[in-house]
Amino acid sequence: MNQNKTTKYFKYAIGEIVLVVIGILIALSINNWNQQRLNVKKEYRFLLEIQENLNEDIKNINDILTFNKAKLEAIDAAFNFMSQMGENPKLGKDFSSLLPIITNYSLFSSTKVAFNNITSTGNIDILRSDELRKNISTYYSNLTLNGVQDQLKITSQNFLGHVAPLMINKEMMAFVTKREFDVMPLEDISVHKEPLVLSDLFILLNKTLEHNKLLNQTIRDIKLIIKAIENYLVKN
Repeated sequence: MNQNKTTKYFKYAIGEIVLVVIGILIALSINNWNQQRLNVKKEYRFLLEIQENLNEDIKNINDILTFNKAKLEAIDAAFNFMSQMGENPKLGKDFSSLLPIITNYSLFSSTKVAFNNITSTGNIDILRSDELRKNISTYYSNLTLNGVQDQLKITSQNFLGHVAPLMINKEMMAFVTKREFDVMPLEDISVHKEPLVLSDLFILLNKTLEHNKLLNQTIRDIKLIIKAIENYLVKN
């Protein structure tokens, strides 16, 4: 009888253990399912925020391209004035009116709010698509534009430093300060004879064109990522 009771006890204990294990497994399964559901929601929000940031990047790039268009037109006009300044020195005034836009520059920096938020918390892995995660990460780590933009900035600043002293004249100083200075008159401006100024202007032309080329390529890359995100969200 005692042996029968012991056997029943062990069977009961084993049954209890099995039930506890099954309960734990079910709880873990439910918890994993809930966590996966939350991750899918986070992934969805993250991708929508990335799309919003990418569309903002396209808008910013288009604004820069509009500025660069005006800058290229100003550079072309400056070359034209400089080519005729020997015969018509008063064109120096028209040339000087172009300097504010020629010496200025507009640089692109991607909007990284969503990407920084997700990477700073270490949750970039919630994006289940390896390819999409790679493309997004590659976009935000691409430094190709930086080199050209640094050169464009430096050349614009150099051009201003080289041309500004050559443009000082009586008429301009009198207009700006309401005072007379013992400097050259407007008709004696010889900026058109300075190889350094012409060289800077030529480099600015080429760097601005190169800038445009990379900006347009960046727009194409962004649109591909946006399309990939849209397709992914439809399928998932």
